[in-house]
Amino acid sequence: MKKRFKTKGLFLALNIIGMSAFAQETSDAAVDSVITVNVKTAAPTFSELLVKEPAVQVIQSGTVGNASQLMIRGLSSINMNASPFVYVDGIPVRYTRSLPSFLSVFQPSRFNFINPYDIRDIKVVKEGKELSEIGGRGANGAIYIETDRGELGGTKIDFSAKFGVASADYNIDRMDASQFKNYLGNYLLENGSTQEELDQNPIFDTSSPLYNHNTDWLGMITRNARISDYHIKLKGGDGDTRYMFSVGYADREGTIKGSDMNQANLRFNIDYKLSPKIEIANHLAYTYAKVHYAEQGFNYSIRPLFNAVTKAPFMSPYLFSESGEISNRLADVDVLGKSNPISLVENMYNNNEDNRVDGNIVASWLMQPGTYLRSSFVFNYMNLTEKQYRPAYGIVPDLNRTRQNLKRNSSEATILWNTWFEKNGSFGKVNKYFGKAGLSVESYEEKAVFARKINAGTDDYETLDQGILDSASNSKYNSRLAILYLRGNVDLLNKINIGANLNIEGSSNFGREGRWGIYPGVDTEIDLLDRSKHNQLAFRAGWGRTGNNDLRGYYHYNLYSAANYYGYGGAYLGNIANESIKPEVTDMYDAGITLGLFDRKLVLNGGYYYKSTSDLITQRTLPIELGLDPQFENNGKMASQGIEINLNATLINQTALSWSVFGSFSTLKNKVKELRNEDIVKSIGGVSTIASVNESIGAFYGYKVLGVFASDEAVNLQKSDGTNFKAGDYIIQDINNDSKINDLDRQVIGSALPEVFGNFGTFLNYKQVSLNALFTYAVGNDIYNSFNQQMHLMADYSNQSPDVAGRYISPSSPGTGLSRAALDDPSSNGVTSDLWVEDGSYLRLKNITVSYEVPIATRMAFFRALNVYVTAENLMTFTKYSGLDPEVVTTPDPMLRGIDFGASPLSRSYIVGLKMSF
Repeated sequence: MKKRFKTKGLFLALNIIGMSAFAQETSDAAVDSVITVNVKTAAPTFSELLVKEPAVQVIQSGTVGNASQLMIRGLSSINMNASPFVYVDGIPVRYTRSLPSFLSVFQPSRFNFINPYDIRDIKVVKEGKELSEIGGRGANGAIYIETDRGELGGTKIDFSAKFGVASADYNIDRMDASQFKNYLGNYLLENGSTQEELDQNPIFDTSSPLYNHNTDWLGMITRNARISDYHIKLKGGDGDTRYMFSVGYADREGTIKGSDMNQANLRFNIDYKLSPKIEIANHLAYTYAKVHYAEQGFNYSIRPLFNAVTKAPFMSPYLFSESGEISNRLADVDVLGKSNPISLVENMYNNNEDNRVDGNIVASWLMQPGTYLRSSFVFNYMNLTEKQYRPAYGIVPDLNRTRQNLKRNSSEATILWNTWFEKNGSFGKVNKYFGKAGLSVESYEEKAVFARKINAGTDDYETLDQGILDSASNSKYNSRLAILYLRGNVDLLNKINIGANLNIEGSSNFGREGRWGIYPGVDTEIDLLDRSKHNQLAFRAGWGRTGNNDLRGYYHYNLYSAANYYGYGGAYLGNIANESIKPEVTDMYDAGITLGLFDRKLVLNGGYYYKSTSDLITQRTLPIELGLDPQFENNGKMASQGIEINLNATLINQTALSWSVFGSFSTLKNKVKELRNEDIVKSIGGVSTIASVNESIGAFYGYKVLGVFASDEAVNLQKSDGTNFKAGDYIIQDINNDSKINDLDRQVIGSALPEVFGNFGTFLNYKQVSLNALFTYAVGNDIYNSFNQQMHLMADYSNQSPDVAGRYISPSSPGTGLSRAALDDPSSNGVTSDLWVEDGSYLRLKNITVSYEVPIATRMAFFRALNVYVTAENLMTFTKYSGLDPEVVTTPDPMLRGIDFGASPLSRSYIVGLKMSF
């Protein structure tokens, strides 16, 4: 495949380039990353601030409101959550929710409640000892976010605003009206129609006003999107009280019509002293967010983008009268069975509304110098309402459902009490110590209610009051978590730091035998140079045990499932209690070096990690005669390892001119080490992946295509039903040489995990002008291009890629490698195969920002600062990948990454912003 040059973009501004280099915490042995937010040009979401972090792979979605995909040091689970846990001002938040997405693969972001302008810093925790501190939640890494706080002095006001426009590259190869009409005629002939039938078909009547258009369906559903964001922050305080209050509002459109997002944020942080020894800190926040979105996944029947690309361009978007005059009413489903794409973006309605309240109150008592007793009380509540309204007119029916209204209300609530005792001090002249012991108790509840009504009498009602009840369900999940923890470290001679941790954790998610887990960790760092000097040479090593306890199935109980038995309600035993099921356990080993030279103008961090997960929770399939569902048990091992290098260099550091560069390089090697029962195969949208020993998790699993049968005489293979393939069908590699193609002939055909990923960039400042640039890259990851597969499938009357001109037609016209055109694909030429696996490597100019610090005249002394900036996002992408975007967000499932259903690509955006300080 030829190397391609692409320019793409992100619909929101990611302004992280001005962030400072990652700071080393000298009080801990492990070196974690602290990101300091550039409040002049804050990013639109906190996850986009992580793009510069070396250990984190951030895969962003071009779908407005969709969550980014985060991965810290590989994957460590098959059936459970694989995203990092996030703590916001001490409030624990799951990055992904357990409920399946409401529409195919759309995962609404759960972090709209964090306005990036309110973030003071972000700390990424990835090393073993620190992860052991959070016990059964640390297997996938952790992220700590601290929001801004008040400061001593009179009230200071910061006002920020930005406006922009975003456009996406929807350059999808497809036939124009004349090409498709010619293809359609040949397609009908190749599938049994006669020339006489074609001559009588009105589609091919050149005088018909219905079928002689040249409609740009894709252009009618896409747009240039608008961006606006406003934020105001007040900070101040006196000797006893300090406060920060902020209000933010953002409005963002998607590049597909009918998609947009708006949100409002309120945050109030206040610190005050009740006495010289007692202090109280409060963190309070409220957020409202609303997202309208279109189907972006594998449900192609209601995907606006797919329908716009595959609908006949010779069709009209509007109805014609009997006299042949065009009307202003949208056309219904066409004679080829395709929905009207405009109906999908204008009349079909999908949205969610998110209301969230978060709070944390921390009390601190100074018992004596260096000795504290602290206690915190955390509460949060989130309510998410998801709706879909699907009318009948203009949209292909879904089975027996001609209209439908869906609604799901879900909520999450957390109450957490944490009390701890800590002491710090010194012994000798330069030796220091720190100790901490505490108890934490958490209660979490998650509820959801779902209902769907269908076949209402008219399209005029978007309500569950109309129609027939098709399905209804509810779910409830409760968990209790108790943690007893001990932590401490000593710093000797200002050169040696030794830390240790012990977490004893009990979770209600497991039975008696597996409820309690012990998570210890140790680390050390040795500085060969005195830390008080400007240069540094330090070595570090550590180990920590953490885990994954987010099991939600109550598998330690006997569970009964409902069933329909000849029209009567019934129940069957679906799960046999497994009292010994326990959390997955991850051991993290890491070692590294930190080198700082030239007064730390050059800082190099390098390290190696090995991450081993045992007791993987897998499903054991039982004989069908037992009548039991697959049973969950601890059975399997997986490992990830890699090298991480991070470089920051200050090349020029003068009063008027400064210039620095940075870069990171991370490798990843992931393997499933043991599965004692059998391989695990998952599928989504007809694409399969596998967890198999000695393969990376979620490897693409399908067939290898060796060519196309040139004639019936050349056919030497049978389908799984025992019938022969035909000339023009794909030749599949027969793994077991039984001359029959079935599931036994599937094999690993690619992996979505990158071998290398990272970033590099620069920061240049001359007087009041600064320039920031950031590049990101990934190498060695594959993408399964399901959208491209659909554009070459030739299984119905869809518009296709112009490449199908090279399909097999006959022995005398064998084509250039594509199968025959066959209605309904009777030979399954559209199964998962290596034909659609592509190299997903890329290099992207993620962000470039030019800002200007406006000099403040004496007569304008009420201004503290005034900064204006211009940002451009995702201007260039270098890639061989033929799809819309090499950054592919599928689902949070660790087994189902890197499958491209053709979602909106990251858009190219141009933003103008300002920040005024008073």
